[in-house]
Amino acid sequence: MSFGGLINYFKDIFFPVSCLNCNKEGSFVCEECLQTLDLSGVFCCPTCHKETKNGEYCNNCETTFIARHIAVTKYDEKTLIGEIIHSFKYQYVEELQIAITKMLEFFLSHYELKDIDVITFVPLHHRRYVERGFNQAEKIALVIGKILDKPTENLLKRVRYTEPQAKFKRQERLTNLQDAFAFDNKNVFVGKNILLVDDVFTTGSTIQECAKVLKNSGVEKVIGFSLARG
Repeated sequence: MSFGGLINYFKDIFFPVSCLNCNKEGSFVCEECLQTLDLSGVFCCPTCHKETKNGEYCNNCETTFIARHIAVTKYDEKTLIGEIIHSFKYQYVEELQIAITKMLEFFLSHYELKDIDVITFVPLHHRRYVERGFNQAEKIALVIGKILDKPTENLLKRVRYTEPQAKFKRQERLTNLQDAFAFDNKNVFVGKNILLVDDVFTTGSTIQECAKVLKNSGVEKVIGFSLARG
């Protein structure tokens, strides 16, 4: 048995894991519970959340900085997807990346993302990155890049520390993020189509603010992508 295998062996003995949903031992999300998730996609207007054919804007809303938004599943903090995202985001339960990868593989095998040149992600401020040790949006973006065989690039940086968006109402969220992001790369991405990834889409203010910076830097089209949408 390899050293890594030996470590995993003792972890299983002394720190057994169980499913976040049903408590069955063996993994953080068992196959039976994973299959209960609706991974058929959420395609709604980025502004008013009205269901649309491909996640584009409805006829009543004005197009802003993202061309459309796509999510794998609906978000509910009290259900399994809420447990997965919370545990992955705030505790970095690394094994949950296996479940997230399976979710993305299933969705992207049924939904074709066309005309994507580069994948990027919503950045964390350096202070929060140090606190957390990783960026969950980056982790998701890297998985998508591998599935689609597309490059994943860090195109944005967070230049201003902001309070967590969950603390604010919709209009306050927009103010909280104003001028919080900047383009962090050369002009080689001018005219390119970008897939912009975050873990959860609620009001869309974070993705819109990031997309604004990308568009103002010469990017042709930005498509928003989230693991879940509230």
